[in-house]
Amino acid sequence: MIVANDFIQLCIKNKFTFFSGTPCSYLKPLINEVIDNDLVNYHGAVNEGDAVAMVCGAYLTGNKGVAIFQNSGLGNAVNALTSLSYPFRFPFMMIVTHRGQPGGPADEPQHELMGAVTEDVLTAMQIKWEHFPDKQKDLEGVFQRANQYMAKFKLPVALIMRKGGVASQELKKKKSDTPIGKRTFEFEENISLKYSERSSRFEVLKLLYKYRQSNDVVVATTGKTGRELYTLEDSEQNLYMVGSMGSASSFSLGAAICNQQQRWVTIDGDAAALMRMGNLASVGAYHPHNFLHIILDNEVNDSTGGQQTISDHVSLAAVAQACGYESVFSTDQLNELESILAGKLIEKGPVLIHFRLKKGSPRDLGRPKIKPYEVKNRLMQFLKVESSFYT
Repeated sequence: MIVANDFIQLCIKNKFTFFSGTPCSYLKPLINEVIDNDLVNYHGAVNEGDAVAMVCGAYLTGNKGVAIFQNSGLGNAVNALTSLSYPFRFPFMMIVTHRGQPGGPADEPQHELMGAVTEDVLTAMQIKWEHFPDKQKDLEGVFQRANQYMAKFKLPVALIMRKGGVASQELKKKKSDTPIGKRTFEFEENISLKYSERSSRFEVLKLLYKYRQSNDVVVATTGKTGRELYTLEDSEQNLYMVGSMGSASSFSLGAAICNQQQRWVTIDGDAAALMRMGNLASVGAYHPHNFLHIILDNEVNDSTGGQQTISDHVSLAAVAQACGYESVFSTDQLNELESILAGKLIEKGPVLIHFRLKKGSPRDLGRPKIKPYEVKNRLMQFLKVESSFYT
């Protein structure tokens, strides 16, 4: 059995200081130490996939991270692991508990199947793993192997934590007893055009480019949004999501928390935003001032054949306001969008702009000719991240 502080001190020594995850009773001592230790930062995620995306975003800015969660949530992380971390080559450390371990202590029935396949799932995703050390003398070797592997392959490594590996530790920081108080929410949408009269996504992207600031980093959601942005004008300040649907905002959140010199502009879609809508709460809670979230809502899954989403029943800006965004806007008027982009109301984030448009793309729509990890590498060069992070 080890003491949580021994592990965290080695995290600090090896510059793993950005933590994100979800709780598990096996992780209690470790998470408590991370929360109580002022030399590392813990940002709780609403699901395991968002934790992975936040850690990847942190890495983009030159910050090594650790994603921690229960193995029952490993399924929630699979998409971000296979279509974000892997193609972009984002390495990080992952601590996954082993609830339902075969031959281990008795556990709840919901852990039986995942417990039996946890190691196989990690292996199938080509994630190098070993057991979380339960002896202090083994800690240095764990970090040495992890650093060597991540430096060589730019891929994550996983430590599987069994029950009782870390000594019990209570949380010292206590939740504030201050009342939340009275809150008033007021919001007015301006959605008046017929669907056929709305602007196209390409028209909106042109307008966004017109008001792009020199320090903006633009993260475009998967599908035709990224392809249209690439066709309009490729830039070293762009990152085109090629998968990990719904993770663009959590990825940008991790980056915006760590790098406050840039403005992080997330161009999202309605289906993607709905898929990971819980991250709106994380953005509101962590409240990065340099976060601009633009949801382009055509009410369909345009990239997969135009199947309808449910977004016509949802006010995503009202949801963002309830989640704590500094300012929110919703319109289908291009001139109103231009006024918003040109004004001062979006200077302090987080800001969400919900713009309703029609489906469709240019006929000559291209695809990025550079690989995802090359897009990442050139963006890290623009951000002046130490070259060892991407070479």
